[in-house]
Amino acid sequence: MEEKSQGVLLQSIPYLGRQKILKIFMPENGLVSLIVKSANPALTALTSPFCIAEWVYKKGQKEIHTLKDGSLLDNLLELRINYDTLAAAGAMAQDLLRSQLPSKRAPALFDLFCAYLKKSAHFAKPAILAASFRLKLLQHEGLLSLQKECSSCASFAVHLHQGESYCPYHAPFPGLTFTAEEWETLHLLAFARQFSLFQHLVHAPLEKISALFEERIGLR
Repeated sequence: MEEKSQGVLLQSIPYLGRQKILKIFMPENGLVSLIVKSANPALTALTSPFCIAEWVYKKGQKEIHTLKDGSLLDNLLELRINYDTLAAAGAMAQDLLRSQLPSKRAPALFDLFCAYLKKSAHFAKPAILAASFRLKLLQHEGLLSLQKECSSCASFAVHLHQGESYCPYHAPFPGLTFTAEEWETLHLLAFARQFSLFQHLVHAPLEKISALFEERIGLR
């Protein structure tokens, strides 16, 4: 049985000589693994990571299906203009590979990821864009409840523990404590609905956001 779906190529892995296994994120089917069984020139353009394409594949009984055909929709060449932009795209792709499952429907997350990829080249610090995607991904998965106020009282929160927001007085140990400025930046990156609101941001608590992501995604 053949299926057809739009999707973004997250990873291309060499396999047994000239074959490749493609890890693709699709809106309705989640992570899908496709094998390109031969060096088919018509499919070469579809083996470059971060391209958006329409994929036609034959489903098998195992987790890896066979790529039959496809049409390139956007090769996103602008992602390759510099190392920082490409690294940010790679970081977002890895976050999806670590957090998503086969057959897990996620159309909103797919649209978000495509939008972030297309905006990467327009950011002075693409790593900040990738950090924003991480926070939105954690919220999408129900692993982060970022609030202005403490979950135990009405005081301002500056601390995160197990994805919940706390004030300094009620902050459990261990956890992550942010300065007031970092907390505002955290909310901006997590909730901004327009890229222009943080496009020119040059400072963000990237190490703390990375630690938060590792702690929360490690529970999966």
